[in-house]
Amino acid sequence: MITTAATVLGLLLTLALPIYPDGITPLIAGFLALCGIAGLFGFADRKARYELAIMAPWGAALVIGVLVGSMHNGESQQAIEDALPYLLFIIGLIGGRGTGRSARRVLQAGLWVCVIDSIVSIALMDSFAAGVRSTFNYYKITAGLPLVGLYLAAVLRDTAPPSRSARSKWVLHAAVAVVMIVGIVLSVTRGMLIGWILGVVVAAYVRKPSQALMGLTVLLVALVVWSSAFAELGNEYLRFGQGSTIEGRFREVEAAWAGFVAAPFFGQGLGAMVDVDGFHKAFVHNLAAYQLWKFGILGTMLLLVPLLALARELGGTSRKLRAHALGGAVAVLAYLVTCAAYKTYYLVWILGAVVGASLSFFEHHRAQGNVRAVGRASAANSERLAGQRR
Repeated sequence: MITTAATVLGLLLTLALPIYPDGITPLIAGFLALCGIAGLFGFADRKARYELAIMAPWGAALVIGVLVGSMHNGESQQAIEDALPYLLFIIGLIGGRGTGRSARRVLQAGLWVCVIDSIVSIALMDSFAAGVRSTFNYYKITAGLPLVGLYLAAVLRDTAPPSRSARSKWVLHAAVAVVMIVGIVLSVTRGMLIGWILGVVVAAYVRKPSQALMGLTVLLVALVVWSSAFAELGNEYLRFGQGSTIEGRFREVEAAWAGFVAAPFFGQGLGAMVDVDGFHKAFVHNLAAYQLWKFGILGTMLLLVPLLALARELGGTSRKLRAHALGGAVAVLAYLVTCAAYKTYYLVWILGAVVGASLSFFEHHRAQGNVRAVGRASAANSERLAGQRR
């Protein structure tokens, strides 16, 4: 109960948190305290302790990263800031996994946080004219919560209680999905759009491979046939003709790549900095480049192994829920590769909490399905025996 309450309160509090904090404010301290409480009480759950054991390679990667960074004269304070997102993800994972049978409440709270985030981004727009982005007045939308929300909406729709009518279930899902899709579109964030599209494709392929491939083929043909119209839309809406931002990010990636090439096995370590366009930067707008730069090949492999182990836990889940989970993961990871949202402190905790709560919820949902199946089999067997006696 305490784990669930702390996790839900932490999720709701993220709506008031700044995306770029200037020191530890009372609000941020309260958020971190809730994260710690959820993680501490969640640790009492055996499954949560199992997840912590799975994430042990992350601890090794962070220790190696700190040691390598100190050898390369990295900044100690920056090393702590670099390690914080990984620690927050683990704490969120433990808290979410420790919610047990109350995991659905955590997923519902997470969904409403994502919906409200999208609504605020839309409401604060000065106008809806071409070239106006919701990020101008509400930069928090760049954290990518709509992608998380679309995953949660799909999962909660397909696992709604039998008492709810199919019509009300789909109407509610359509309403929240439209709000978050509009939030993605009006943010004019190319990486978020790409992540959303890739997530939809992966989810469709896992669920129905042949139909997904057929639909993808039709879309590609349409893209070729109406290429000029799509190009015009891209230039006007997606800023295809504006290469300054992309060029700057390419220079960041090149600088990070140079650091990786200089020390490919261990990387430059946590606390490493790089000079780009006259700025002293501790991160780059590309998750893959950042990992290789800071952790090298060894650390990156240590970071990947637990994620694969978490994915394997979906093995006993239904194809439909597994499709939603893998599609959501691809959407978020694809977006993080194109931006620096992986450094957003509250986002990584939310991701950890959602992953942990999803695993608990899938497990509970699967157990309920097995109980219902056994009940139906027992009832059918009883009817058959009764018929034989007659």
